[in-house]
Amino acid sequence: MWFCVAGALLVAPMLRAQASRCEDPIHADDQPMACGLLGPEVDPQPLTPEELAQIELQSRLLQYAAATAKHKVCGLASYYSRSLEGTLTANGERYHAKRLTAAHLTLPLGCWIEITSRATGRKIRVRVNDRGPYVHKFILDLSYSAAHALGVDVAEDRHVDFRIIALPGEEPLPTDVLPPATPAEVVETAAR
Repeated sequence: MWFCVAGALLVAPMLRAQASRCEDPIHADDQPMACGLLGPEVDPQPLTPEELAQIELQSRLLQYAAATAKHKVCGLASYYSRSLEGTLTANGERYHAKRLTAAHLTLPLGCWIEITSRATGRKIRVRVNDRGPYVHKFILDLSYSAAHALGVDVAEDRHVDFRIIALPGEEPLPTDVLPPATPAEVVETAAR
C-alpha cells in the first residue's frame, strides 16, 4: 500500500495540471494576424459608367414593380368618345383624340405605361393624363388614336395588359432595356 502512496507522490509533480496563468505565455504577432481577421485594406474601385447605368436601371425597375403592385394592370379597355375633343383632363391638359394618352383611376398622373392588346398583340406607349374609367368593368380609357393603334376600337376582345415604364417627370425607358412583359395570367394568379 505504501508503494502506491510513494508512487503517487513521485508522479504528482509530472502530472500537475497547468495553472490558469501560464508561465510562458504565447505572444502572437498582431501584424500578420490583422490581415486574416479584418482582411486586407483595399481602396474601393470607382464604378464604371456602365455599372452606374445598370444600377440606375435596376433601381428604376424596382420602383416600377413596387408601383405596379399597387394597381390593377390587366382588364378591359375603353376609349374616349370623339365628342370629348378639347375638354380638360384631370392634369389640366386638353384632350386630343390624335394624342396617345390614357385615363386610369389610381396610377399617378404623368406616368408612362406600355399597353399590350391580348387580341392583336400590338404594343403602344401612352402617358396617363386623366382619371377614369368610371365604369367598373374597364381599367383604362384610351384616347381614340391609342385605341386605334392597339386595335381595341374594332376588336371583339378588349383585354389589355400594361406595365409602368416611367414615373411622372421621367423619360420612358427604351424598349431594348426593358425585360419581357409578364403574361397577364401570371400577374392575375399572383394577385390572388
